[in-house]
Amino acid sequence: MPLIPPILNAALTSAFSAAMYDFITVSAQPNTNKGVDKSALAISTASATFASIAGPAIDAYIRSQTLIVPPGQLVATAGSPAAQTGATTAPSLPIPVL
Repeated sequence: MPLIPPILNAALTSAFSAAMYDFITVSAQPNTNKGVDKSALAISTASATFASIAGPAIDAYIRSQTLIVPPGQLVATAGSPAAQTGATTAPSLPIPVL
């Protein structure tokens, strides 16, 4: 199955949106520790949210690709039969254009 970028884009958009909502939620809470900047906590919380959604989406996107590797072709080499064991080559696979 080929990779389908719109599926990944939707998941990343969702992850970013959830992270921003978490950032706003943490930032809007009253600051109980006077003099402590809440931005570090808001960034940390938003980053964890993004990673928890984007990470599995990226993993699933990559794993959805089916690779078909052509079998190798024998290569004639000089030397003993042992020197030829396992020597194969195949044309390189084209890189898909997305």
